[in-house]
Amino acid sequence: MAVITPMNGPNSANTKKVWLITGCSSGLGHSIAVAALNRGDIVVATARDVCKLSSLSELGAQTRSLDVTWSDAEISQAIADFTLSTYGRIDILVNNAGYILTGGVEECSHDEVQAVFNTNVFGQLNMIRAVLPLMRRQRSGVIANLGSIGGWHGTPGAGLYCATKACASLLSESLRSEVAHLGIKVMAIEPGYTRTEFLTPSRRMRAAKVIPDLAEGIEPTIKALDAYNLKQPGDPDKAAQLVVEALTESGRCVGYELPQRLLIGEDAYKIVRGHIEAHQSGWETWEKLATRTNHDDVKVDSSSA
Repeated sequence: MAVITPMNGPNSANTKKVWLITGCSSGLGHSIAVAALNRGDIVVATARDVCKLSSLSELGAQTRSLDVTWSDAEISQAIADFTLSTYGRIDILVNNAGYILTGGVEECSHDEVQAVFNTNVFGQLNMIRAVLPLMRRQRSGVIANLGSIGGWHGTPGAGLYCATKACASLLSESLRSEVAHLGIKVMAIEPGYTRTEFLTPSRRMRAAKVIPDLAEGIEPTIKALDAYNLKQPGDPDKAAQLVVEALTESGRCVGYELPQRLLIGEDAYKIVRGHIEAHQSGWETWEKLATRTNHDDVKVDSSSA
């Protein structure tokens, strides 16, 4: 086993990090792997089909087949075989594997819903369960789970995808507090619309069942995604460079503390601010009625009266 010795301690920005990244065959996962390699780090890049990782292999990545929906035992054994046996540690896990399912909530079948949750939510949890025991022993490590701006609001026609991304961010917040005292950091990455193949017909799943009654509510989203395909404003390579600097606390991110949620993209900030303002307006409208539901023996807060 070739143990990689940190140059300046386990949390130093100058340490040669060992990365484990899922879903590297394309998109942001591929770009993050390239940015980490360019930094001089060790990258174990995974995907279901290892043949799709040849370009990363040529750049120096260790490429391996891994399906995040495998059993706990299969994932743990795979990680032990192709990462721990060689490097002895994992410094950064990027839970990137995922896809979008479109269609109305009623249109999405049990199997379609199960499949998207298996990858986008349970897949992240599977990887976390496999990697955290090692990070706990190390008393160091970073886990980054891919969320989305979709996790901030339920988009008609993409509600199941949005639900999975909300799960990713909320689970990240919970885990962050659970392991902080062990020297482990956790963050959700929430990109805006990024110009990858994510929205192409071959990558974007559509519910098989179509209900004409729902078309008025669903089709505007479907058409908007069609129009946005390969025209998204975000540059995946620039986003990936920011992610790598953030997770290694290097470059432009020296001195920054990792946030619970890292929004990426000008559009992301605009969209999320709009949704927060909309929710706030609704809360204020209902506040006087909705805050008068305590038991009579509970003292009323005069500041909210």
